[in-house]
Amino acid sequence: METYPNNNFEVLRLELSVTNREFASLLGVREQVYSRIKKGEYPLGLMMKTRIQKAFPHIKYDWLLYGRGERTDTGTRIQSETVSTVHMGNGRSIGYFSDDVKFIDENKNNIFFEVSPGRYLMQTKLVTEKAKAGYLSGFSDEEYMDDLPAHFITVNEFHKGAYRSFEVSGDSMTDGTDASVLDGDIVTGRLIKRELWQSKFHTHKYRYWVVVHRYEGVIIKEIANHDVSNGILTLRSLNADKTKYPDFEVNLDDVDQIFNVVDISRSL
Repeated sequence: METYPNNNFEVLRLELSVTNREFASLLGVREQVYSRIKKGEYPLGLMMKTRIQKAFPHIKYDWLLYGRGERTDTGTRIQSETVSTVHMGNGRSIGYFSDDVKFIDENKNNIFFEVSPGRYLMQTKLVTEKAKAGYLSGFSDEEYMDDLPAHFITVNEFHKGAYRSFEVSGDSMTDGTDASVLDGDIVTGRLIKRELWQSKFHTHKYRYWVVVHRYEGVIIKEIANHDVSNGILTLRSLNADKTKYPDFEVNLDDVDQIFNVVDISRSL
């Protein structure tokens, strides 16, 4: 296994004046994983390398990981005074964000914080596994939504529309490939307005979907078929055990919300 003990992750973290947990959140990993990364002991696959480069596009990868070469092309440095802690209602507090909220849409669905020039963290509300039962009756309750913790994904532009994040549980979406959606992962989706349900969903563009069913709860699946005329979705699991995880149909009359998944944060 490749190691990288001469990395500069701690140099960058201390410059930002953030905690290990906050810096780990910026990389999209848990604090325990970051503890191994800063020691140069955590195996960095393609997904982790992509996360690092997305989080710090202005930092040269070789300098950050191996301590080699120049830090940036321009010599710019992150100023610690631009970083502060943001408190999200009664949910968890997470740091490392710019003091200035760069954009809030008219419905206050999305809040963006600048990480670096042209890169932003978009705040969503996270429906954890424990919160899923309450979400069925609480998604339209402002107080319930305020109490949900925050989740963040990295984007390069401001997005409109309602986005929400959901914690994945179980192995129904696991098939042993990189396409799997694993237990503990967090998927973020964009809400599809109900009036658009009368048209075919863009399943060619978005592979995974979150269906909030009035009786079955929060379901994360592929859409195998959308029968528009009858308002029927056929949902499919990735798991090859079709005895345990068969395809099944849901009537859109029994569905409250549908999200197309735009981001998956891995539970590493």
